[in-house]
Amino acid sequence: MRLTEAQKRFYAENGFLAVENVVPAERMAAMRQRIEELCARWDSAEARRVGVQQEAEIAGAMTRDKTAQTVRKFSNLVPYEPVFKAHATDPDLLDMVEDLIGTPLSLYADQALLKPPFVGSEKMPHQDNAYFRVVPDSAVITCWCALDDATVENGCMHYMPGTHRWGVVEHEHVPGTPHLVPKGYDPAKAVAVPIKAGGVIFHHSCTLHHSPANNTPHWRRAFVCHFVRSDAEMPARPADSPPLLRLR
Repeated sequence: MRLTEAQKRFYAENGFLAVENVVPAERMAAMRQRIEELCARWDSAEARRVGVQQEAEIAGAMTRDKTAQTVRKFSNLVPYEPVFKAHATDPDLLDMVEDLIGTPLSLYADQALLKPPFVGSEKMPHQDNAYFRVVPDSAVITCWCALDDATVENGCMHYMPGTHRWGVVEHEHVPGTPHLVPKGYDPAKAVAVPIKAGGVIFHHSCTLHHSPANNTPHWRRAFVCHFVRSDAEMPARPADSPPLLRLR
């Protein structure tokens, strides 16, 4: 599946691109089911090996306060979970990534980002490359796949168009958290990008973005792959990290 010239121009101008109907229905169902299983067994070894995290307001609470309905995140699923590896290695998805950043391609990181009903909190504004530090910044791209319909009400992605041309801006640490937030971010200038389940939003590593809280009775789940050109510099990766999964 290749992008059109108009889609590539939109990405170049805005720093993000939403594409509907990327993921087959059967794979969508399988990814949702597996996330539900991992959430249900959030305190199991299989959930811990994929970096289970609870919502921040729940994380420090007693164990009895943590449930399948308070899980916020899983990380590094691809090495352990076949259905998520199938998504990350899908030729149609990789065709579109190649159209936007070229080759050679590897998987830099992956994560399932969840906003549980009513308790799913805001994801603070940031640039991905404030964390990744890949050089050049155009060599890494985020592919945000909606596993549920992502709406304004349940916390869809919001982007500030054109900010990918700013490079990495100055960020400040949020006390008591691992988060970095950019100085001067104006959410009023951000554009909401709702997308149906099975759609993918591609965004540049320097595009400023955030997602609001989920104030609905519905989940807002996403599986996110960060792809990188294998020939880029990746100084933030520890020297003893395992090799990246080479894709093309």
